[in-house]
Amino acid sequence: MAVIAAYIALLTLLQLLDTLKLRYKYKLIFIDPLQIGDLEELVFYFLKFLESWKPRPENPQIDSLIVEICDSVFASCGVLDSHVVDQIRREADSEDEEGIKNWMSCFSEDMVKVIRDLESIRCKVTTGCNLEFPVFSPESQPSLDSDLSTSIMKDYRSSKVVGFEHHVSWLKDEFIFSHVKRCEVIPIVGMGGIGKTTLARFVYEDPSIRRRFDKRYWVTISQKYDLLRILQGILKNKKCHTIIDLGTELYQRLKGLRYLIVLDDMWDLRAWEDLRLYFPEDNQGSRIIVTSRDKNLADGLRSSKTCDVGFLSEEKSWELFCDRVFGGMCCPSELETIGRQILKNCRGLPLGIITIAGFLSKLNKTCEYWSSVSKAVAALVNLDDNERCKNVLGLSYDCLPLHLKPVFLYIGGFYEEDWWIGVEDLIDKLVAFALVMPIPGKPIQQVTKDYIIELFQRNLIFIRDWDEIGEIKRLGIHDLLRDLCLKEISNERLFSKGFSKLDGCPKCILSSQRSFYLTRDVGEFSLCQRCKEFDKSEETSPSSLFWNIQALELWKRESLFPIYDIFSNSPQLTSVNYLIHIEDEAFQKSVSESERPIIFERLFHLRGRIDWTREMYNAMPSLRNLSCLLKYSSDVIFPPLLERLCLNFITHVRVGECLSYPQSLRYLYFSYPRISCDQMNGFGMLPNLESLTVYSFHKCQDVVWKPNEDGFRRLKYLCIEVCGFCKYWRTGSDIHFPQLETLVMRDPYVREIPRGLKDIGSLRKIELSICYKDVVSRAKWILKQQQRSGNDQLCLFIDEKEEYYDDDEGEDDDDDVGEYDDDDD
Repeated sequence: MAVIAAYIALLTLLQLLDTLKLRYKYKLIFIDPLQIGDLEELVFYFLKFLESWKPRPENPQIDSLIVEICDSVFASCGVLDSHVVDQIRREADSEDEEGIKNWMSCFSEDMVKVIRDLESIRCKVTTGCNLEFPVFSPESQPSLDSDLSTSIMKDYRSSKVVGFEHHVSWLKDEFIFSHVKRCEVIPIVGMGGIGKTTLARFVYEDPSIRRRFDKRYWVTISQKYDLLRILQGILKNKKCHTIIDLGTELYQRLKGLRYLIVLDDMWDLRAWEDLRLYFPEDNQGSRIIVTSRDKNLADGLRSSKTCDVGFLSEEKSWELFCDRVFGGMCCPSELETIGRQILKNCRGLPLGIITIAGFLSKLNKTCEYWSSVSKAVAALVNLDDNERCKNVLGLSYDCLPLHLKPVFLYIGGFYEEDWWIGVEDLIDKLVAFALVMPIPGKPIQQVTKDYIIELFQRNLIFIRDWDEIGEIKRLGIHDLLRDLCLKEISNERLFSKGFSKLDGCPKCILSSQRSFYLTRDVGEFSLCQRCKEFDKSEETSPSSLFWNIQALELWKRESLFPIYDIFSNSPQLTSVNYLIHIEDEAFQKSVSESERPIIFERLFHLRGRIDWTREMYNAMPSLRNLSCLLKYSSDVIFPPLLERLCLNFITHVRVGECLSYPQSLRYLYFSYPRISCDQMNGFGMLPNLESLTVYSFHKCQDVVWKPNEDGFRRLKYLCIEVCGFCKYWRTGSDIHFPQLETLVMRDPYVREIPRGLKDIGSLRKIELSICYKDVVSRAKWILKQQQRSGNDQLCLFIDEKEEYYDDDEGEDDDDDVGEYDDDDD
């Protein structure tokens, strides 16, 4: 069955039509809007058909209809794409008026044929399926309210562990806080889906344990063991490529400290033998936790203790089930008998319980629905534990709404095993590959984020860590669920339709792809012989192939072939959502000096060594994420919807008072030679600012900083790096920074931090390095006062080494997550 492939084909066509309308709006293409409207209506019809479709054994011809829809829609995309590329090339020859007229006639005729073919399929669907349903509209797609999604994340971060209370208590008493000074190792073992990683993560994040250790590292090993990548992930050092150098750096970093290391998902004892060489034994009370499915691995670790995780008891299973379905509330009496029967067939396996609970929480809570689920689960009763678990997971997938399935399959099928998936990177790719239905009036990136959160609610993915203000930063997927995704991708033929990879000849790729996400140095590509010969006959630029590009990431400006002139033809980038690592001056020049205005109406994310100017502002009205340089001028304006801004000023450029920031700003990184107290207070007046990092490298003249009482009302994260904008930072009470959660100070100039920090109940972390002793003493006093007030969540980390790690080398964090990930944020 090709339901998912057909759905992706329709979304791809919808994206292509939207790009055509955008180009028509700015007079970059000639089309008939009525034909585009007719085609859109057919797309919406088929989307509604697929969403309402359910397997019916008595009507197998529907399967062939769905395959026909898929093939016909992809063919329609090819027809449209080839005509657009041809028109762009003909426009380059302004003297060929007759050729342009002929093209327009052919385009119209082909559009009529495309519409006619799809109309014939609609007649077959209507006749063969006897379907009657309202016309599909994007507004019908469900989505989360942004405040609700924030609440969900907050509740999740503060949730308790269910079913592992005894294990947590035993690990803390007998292992973590034992009086043994030597470095001890303990394996946590059990079958897949039993909850080993969940248990280890809960111990790792426990506030009392965070305070006990000087260093903590979480390292994911996985089946594809790669020592170099593991060491690079631990140290956050992608530049060093020798195991010896990385291992020595790790050993020196841990030497003389009490450390906690979690080695998650170990399959081969060789990984332990290789890594143990770099864990110093200094009798500091260090601890190492290893999770594995292999119980025999424990013998090789030579550990005197083992934490064996088994199935949950009936009551613990019920407690976990109710927690996930009803949010900890009691189950209605009329559903309890059915619910317990469902759990009985899950046999106490946590992964099976939470996935079943995930989709039951989204269904109508009626006896009819629950009985159907109970029958489906009961059919698995005679299977062994592993097979039963896989089939329960399959049942959860089958119950997913259609709009979530492409997103789930992409997460599970196109990232490596145990990968720490950056959410920002994931959102950009899902949008670029047209895997998300747009909703009018709502940014498609927000729609995508809502879908990710819903998959988390359904317990099909899990959160690995959060950013500084508590939003999802990286996520993961369980190995068993990843296996399910790979199986479904193979069944749906998604490797050949919808999820194609960029390998091979670039021109073949560009002429066949509908949505692009180019992420590697394009200089690695080489043309095939057919395209080399065709290229000799071309008089126009190959940038015409990029007319529907959705995302572009370039790393080397000197090797842009075969898109060497894309920036000098920036009208072809009108549809782009995402530009990153753009360092070519031709792009900025084409925006600033173009004969006709170029509007990147969809552009959401821009990062690169680009000087921000008024022309850039006019060209990018919808920008949400921006990282740029700034040569100060009096007319600088930032986009009104901007949420993230990383601003690097050119050295010795003065910042005038007229520089203002959008009220929507939530994240601000500000790097400037001299920062004053007035500038800091100006940042405090941004009403939605939640994260602020300021970096400077010249001492300022201000002595005392007193933040305005009505400033920084929503700030959660404050990082002050080598600023010296004041000597003394003073406040009154918690009326300043009322929601502050994290304070990072790396400043050798500030001599005092405010006593009022003791009254901020939301404070969770203070991190200090290269600071005055008085600052360290005040921080310790604040910690004691907070603990006396009942805040046992606050942790204080002090780096007493007299060295500073700049951004390029990686910061010496006390809370590191050791897994390589190409999303640098």
